[in-house]
Amino acid sequence: MEPKDRLKAARERAGYDSPTEASRVLRTINVNTIISNENGNRPISKKMAQVYAEAFGVSAGWLLYGDSGEPEQEPKPTRRPALQIIGEVAAGHWLESDLFEHEKTENSNLAGGDARYLPSMQYLMRVNGESLNKIARHGDLILCLDYAQAGIELKSGDLVVAERSRDGGLTFERTAKRIVRHNGEIELRPESDDPRFQEPVIYNEHGEEATEVRVVAKVLGVFREV
Repeated sequence: MEPKDRLKAARERAGYDSPTEASRVLRTINVNTIISNENGNRPISKKMAQVYAEAFGVSAGWLLYGDSGEPEQEPKPTRRPALQIIGEVAAGHWLESDLFEHEKTENSNLAGGDARYLPSMQYLMRVNGESLNKIARHGDLILCLDYAQAGIELKSGDLVVAERSRDGGLTFERTAKRIVRHNGEIELRPESDDPRFQEPVIYNEHGEEATEVRVVAKVLGVFREV
């Protein structure tokens, strides 16, 4: 097997039927690059071998040289499960707590998610309205990584899904915002040019406000169902 063959085998084993699907879900991969690497028109660089290794769960050495103990024969493809759409992101849309907590889930036609994390840690949410219109339009899907399950830390620049309660916890709002550290505080800033959604939310991991504002997921990607 040549490097291009091992790349295709690793991509299929990770559950991606085509280079286009892998690029759409995994934002670290450019579709033109992976297509050129798989058809042999462009050799796989050491940098891209590392990117593919992290995305598809193999070693960079095996991709390039067939070493590091990976089997030389083509791995058997294993389809990652379809991702579920568990609710909506709609800033300014307040829901009664019972409705919020019992949203109906639905299966998407998208499978895989980000190969760096277990499928059970990932889910989709649908964008409702213009609260995220700088990066996602109404009806788009965002790929979310469960913040608690993944054990990840909040970093400035991350796009996250946050839940905010009011009326003593009787109503909730769910929104996606960008984390920015400013003057010693963590602000959740909008990714929208709609004037209704411009006010940042102050997030305090250890203070009283942490009981009202809760970060539940990191957004890994934005894409549209086909």
